[in-house]
Amino acid sequence: MQQSSTFAHINEYPLKTNFRLLFFSSFIFLLCINSFSKNHTFKNDSTEKKYFLDMKGRVLLGKRPLPQAWIKIYSDSSSTLVQKVQADNEGYVAFQIPISKFYTLKISKPGFVTKVVTIDANMPKSSQNGDYFFEFSTDLFESIEGLDVALLRQPVAKIFFNTFTKKFDYDFNYTAKINNELKELYSNYKLQKKKGKIQEPNTSVSESENTQEIQPEKVKATEEPIANGPKTTYSVEIISSAEQLQKNDPQFKGIINVNEYQEDNLYKYYIGNYPTQKGAEKMKDNISGYFPKATIISFIDGKKVITESVTAPPEK
Repeated sequence: MQQSSTFAHINEYPLKTNFRLLFFSSFIFLLCINSFSKNHTFKNDSTEKKYFLDMKGRVLLGKRPLPQAWIKIYSDSSSTLVQKVQADNEGYVAFQIPISKFYTLKISKPGFVTKVVTIDANMPKSSQNGDYFFEFSTDLFESIEGLDVALLRQPVAKIFFNTFTKKFDYDFNYTAKINNELKELYSNYKLQKKKGKIQEPNTSVSESENTQEIQPEKVKATEEPIANGPKTTYSVEIISSAEQLQKNDPQFKGIINVNEYQEDNLYKYYIGNYPTQKGAEKMKDNISGYFPKATIISFIDGKKVITESVTAPPEK
């Protein structure tokens, strides 16, 4: 019996030891699982955050709100519809789009001509540190029987991220170019309106309001056709330099398609090509925050008019 007791006593210690080892091993295993779980969760939390461009706009008919217009938002190409929003009774609309993509906006309403606006929301990674805001407005005009509006398949405005100002902005040069091309269309529009061929909408506006050119917010001006004779155009001079500047020079603050001419041993740079001084003045006002020394210049048949300033014509 003594041997049996001794045997039992000898085997009791290994059993306790094994149990303790098993418990300790299980504890270590649980700690490892918990640590892995925390690390896995941290990796999920570190996923790249998405930022957005918050858009607020207004659809107008001349100077009056155009209610219930539709804004269809396409991503990358005009075949992928990602959002569809409707303006309220005052013409206001708001929506949000992720940055780092290209978008096409189609603004439409039955009985009106559709307008297109593009948004290039791509930007450097260093600028992707928060949401952005941009406010816009656009005019629609009534559908007209027999009026060729093929030109309006092109964007009436282009919005892009200005890497110099770190803000979204209009491509002002494109605005000037497309408005110059639209002169004939609006002249024909006015002619057809007088003939009564417009499909009259519910919202009535005066003739002068309907003949406005389509431009970005605060760059709206009625442009009259240029009379026969020497062709006079107006532009906005933004920079004078003793040295010739590259097209991507930071002094242009992200504006593209800047034009150049030489005068008094200086290189001078200007934007826009307007048939009336009023259009150039509107552009000058719109970019004055970026170019406070901007001035109006004029050309006759493509030759710079040598004057210190352009005198505004008397009001009629």
